[in-house]
Amino acid sequence: MSNSVFFNEKNTEATLIESILASHYIIDYGYIKAVNTDGTIDVVHAKKLKLLNGEQLNQTITRQIEVLTLCGAGFSFKFDYKKGDKVLLLGLKNYIKKVGDVNTATETTAYQHYTRETLKAIPMCVFNGDAKVTMQIKDGDMEVKTAGKLTLESTKDTEIKADALKVTTKKKVELNGNTKQFVTWAELNTALSGFVTQLSAALLGATYVNAAGVSTPLSWTGGTPPATLDISASKTTTVVTGG
Repeated sequence: MSNSVFFNEKNTEATLIESILASHYIIDYGYIKAVNTDGTIDVVHAKKLKLLNGEQLNQTITRQIEVLTLCGAGFSFKFDYKKGDKVLLLGLKNYIKKVGDVNTATETTAYQHYTRETLKAIPMCVFNGDAKVTMQIKDGDMEVKTAGKLTLESTKDTEIKADALKVTTKKKVELNGNTKQFVTWAELNTALSGFVTQLSAALLGATYVNAAGVSTPLSWTGGTPPATLDISASKTTTVVTGG
């Protein structure tokens, strides 16, 4: 039984090679040469291709490649990529048979070209600790750092469960606005205790003048006016602050 691909007389060695090139997977990496206005990228391939005679071609540039990211109905992830970033390239490609099929004047005939129908890029390289946003997970701990603004938004209730929760900021902490202020228990307790002590001393020698004009010393349960004020029940124990 003959194989029409290999034994058909119409298939020469050249067409056989083109057939193989037309249906192979590309797995390569490179760096971004330019980020286009439509979000696609131009990529310089890291691997330099060779001809059958061993001659090495110039660097291959593939233009307008779509960039893939983690995305689905339940989760979508996006970040901006810049010129010089490394990307992984993969896809099932069709080889362009003729240089005339390439309509970009800046590309030379020395390059091997691939159509962009399936070639995709995935930003992927060794961890960059100098990136504007970094996320690290080690031994069950997770660390997120950002050089810019961090926004968390939910259309429903937000719940945080932790053994302890610490919030440290160089400026103010705002909770549902900034038009009112909290008071701290220790300072309020000291101020109220001092006030009650002064009031008690003032009331100790106070008198009461009745309708007949007779002055009578005020009497107190226990013999003296109250000298303390207990507000300990108002002290929070699960939410504390240093501000």
